[in-house]
This record gives sequence, C-alpha cells and structure tokens, in this order.
Amino acid sequence: MTDAADLTLVDLLPLLRSRSLSARELLADCLARVEQHEPAVRAFVTLTPDLARSAAVAADEARAADRPVGLLAGVPVALKDLYLTRGVPTTASSRVLQGYDPGIDAELWARLRGAGAGLLGKTTLHEFAYGTGSHPTRNPWDLSRTPGGSSGGSGAALAARMVPVATGSDTGGSLRIPAAACGLSSLRATAGRVSAYGALPLSHTLDATGPMARRMRDVSLLLRLLAGHDPRDPHSLDEPVPDYPDGPREDLDGVRIGLPSSIFWDDVDEQIVAGCRGGLQRLVDRGAELVDVEPPAATAEVLAVPGAYGHTMGPEALAHHAEWLADREELYGDGVRHRFAEARRTTPEQYEQAQRDRVRWRADWRAVFAVARLDALAHPTIPQPPQVQPDEGRGVGPAIALAKAWPLAGFPALSVPTGVDDRGLPVGLQLAGLPEQEAALVGLGITLDEDVRLWAAPAPG
Repeated sequence: MTDAADLTLVDLLPLLRSRSLSARELLADCLARVEQHEPAVRAFVTLTPDLARSAAVAADEARAADRPVGLLAGVPVALKDLYLTRGVPTTASSRVLQGYDPGIDAELWARLRGAGAGLLGKTTLHEFAYGTGSHPTRNPWDLSRTPGGSSGGSGAALAARMVPVATGSDTGGSLRIPAAACGLSSLRATAGRVSAYGALPLSHTLDATGPMARRMRDVSLLLRLLAGHDPRDPHSLDEPVPDYPDGPREDLDGVRIGLPSSIFWDDVDEQIVAGCRGGLQRLVDRGAELVDVEPPAATAEVLAVPGAYGHTMGPEALAHHAEWLADREELYGDGVRHRFAEARRTTPEQYEQAQRDRVRWRADWRAVFAVARLDALAHPTIPQPPQVQPDEGRGVGPAIALAKAWPLAGFPALSVPTGVDDRGLPVGLQLAGLPEQEAALVGLGITLDEDVRLWAAPAPG
C-alpha cells in the first residue's frame, strides 16, 4: 500500500472520508517520516504528537459513528512558530520568547483546528521572521543547503513529507522563497485576505499569512477554508472570498503572461532561468501568450536596498519589538540585532516617502497590467539556488530581491515548481497578478503544477 505520507491533501481527504484510510494510519506514517528525517532536517521547534493523535482518534471515532466532521478531520498540520497557540509555546525561534505560552490561538490555527486538524508541531523560522536563513533547518533536497525562509521549517517539513499541510507567513517572500527552495507551492494572497490575528508581526503593512503545501490544489483548498474577514485583524479585507479553483484550466487561449524586460530576469542562475522558461513553455503549449513588458520607471529605485521595502519594514519591526528590545535586547541573535541597528537609521521622512513610493508603485503596475492586458506577470522566485550552509547552519538565506516587489504593491503572488535542475534542486516560478484576479492566478498555478507534477515524484533524499 502507498505510504499515506506521500499523498497530497486532495488525495488524502477522499480516503479519510470513505474510511479507506484512518486518521491514525495517516498520522503513523507521518510520524515515521519525522523519526526518519527530523534528526537531520531539524524542521521543528516543538513536536506535539499527542495533540495530533487526539485529533486523529476523535476523527476516526466520529467517522465510524457517522457523525459529521470538519474538512480536515484528523489531518496532521505544522504551524510556523510565530502563530500563537494556547498551551503550546510560541518562540518565533528566539531566546526572547523561550517557553512563552500566549494563552490564545491565532485565527489561522483556530480555523484549521475548527476543521478538525491536529497539531503535529511548531516549525522553525528565521528569528522573528527577520531573514531567510531558518537556522538550524536543512533542505531535504540537499542537506548541505538552507530551506530558505523565513518559513523554512514548514517548507522542510513538507518537502520531507512529515506533514501534508503547513503554514507560513510572508513579509518579503517568506512563503514563496522556501516554497521555491523546497519544491512546494504557496500563495502570498492579496493583502488582508487571510487573517493575521495572533501571528507575531514583523511589518504590519507588509505581512501576510497563509498555507504551504506540496501541491497547488492543496493550497487552493486550504485558502477556501482560511480566507475571509476577521474583525480582530485591523488590516483584514472585508470582501467576499474569491472562488478559488479546484482544477487546472484545459485551455489557456487568450491568457497573457508578462515577462519584465529588465531586473526580474537579470543576474539569475542559468539553470533557474532554464527551469522557469521551461515551465512557461508548458503554459504556452496550452495556449497562453508571453508578452514582453517594461517595468515601471521607478523599479530600480523602489527595489534598491534599503529602498521602499527596507524603509517600511525596519521602522515597523522596531515598533513591534520596542518593549522586548527595551528589556531583553541581548537575547536576540546577532543577525537580527544588526537588522534592528540598520532600521534605527531610517528617518520618519524616509518612512513617509516609502509609503508614497508604494502607492505610486501599485498604480504603476496596475497601468502595466492594463496597457498590456496581462493576466499575470512571471519571473523566477529566487535568483540563485539555496545556499550551502556552514556546519553550524547560520549562513545567509536566499535573496528577497525578486519577491519583495509584490508585498510592496499589495498584489497576490505565488510560487509553483517547474521541475528539478541538473543539481537535483527544485526550481520555482513566481506568478503575480492583480488583487481582483487572485482566483485566476491560483488557477494558472494549478494548471502548471498539475502538468509538472513534482508533488507526485519520489520524496527527496
């Protein structure tokens, strides 16, 4: 029989509903993967198998008695360890919060738990999500390399098939970067689409929360559960949830995908370029048209370092951490303390200018989409393969240069695998779209993902 840990969520759910597979059997297979891979991968800050087991038992008993159950009844999930969880510590991979029990649940976790999911554990991240290294986690595709970040633990847990569902967050690429590095699918939804209530903030005007999975159809299914207005989140969108699709589009005639003529494809590793071009060709073969477009005139200025992104995130991160920095700054890691030092150099005038630049940037990209009649814009998710890490695992993570554009604009953007390169590493293609076209963007990602089918390949390692 196929190991249940190798199945994606959309394949698992019918088996659980029909009782061809029990939730306890699914959990046992996932725990076997944890036992096999976790000592080397180190994806988890905290493991909670008893919680997952309780959910599995409850789901099996309810199904046996023909009682109604939630969509995810008995499915084990992993939460990035910046989501607050009552009774389970939330550390953000930092000594600052060692042993911290917030006493409340994040809305995203509450929705997953309400659908019957069981918590298998809390995953590592770059400390407080302020980077892309995710120490000490290793990439299951190549244990010498980083899984990316900041949601690196979730990415590694999924790639090693320790769980079928995980969560992350994305300020400048932290869902999409580990997805690309680990051969997964993810979507940074439109700003405010998924509640950030109970997720430790980094930059409240840039942060986004959401799911990660091995398959884009899984991501779409999870978005139907997780998206929606939450009055406790002041930045939550009070709009109807898009009709996220469940399958690929058979015909892409009339679909126009923009290729930026500069910056987004510059200085990118040749194998990553080839992999992304190959993925786009699959869409062209189904009828899509590739359109060369010129990015807005201010692109180089906006994407410079620190630029609009750094001058936004830095001051907002300082504000969120002000209380902890005042009495326990010495507990932060050197890298994060260095980032805070850089942030302190941003003036109020620079912050205000960054917000004006973001408004202009959003309007400029809307104009590009309108003039070229684009359905999406395409470019690599990360410019280089995930870096080889030193023995202690504290090396740098992938660059956010190609990912931070869309948080600045508030546009949805996804990363979807296009295959594996000659190094045996997965390649991720990024597709961005307009907020009102989010569901169609997900459908485009599903179409490519169901053609490539990296999720059906043997597990790495």
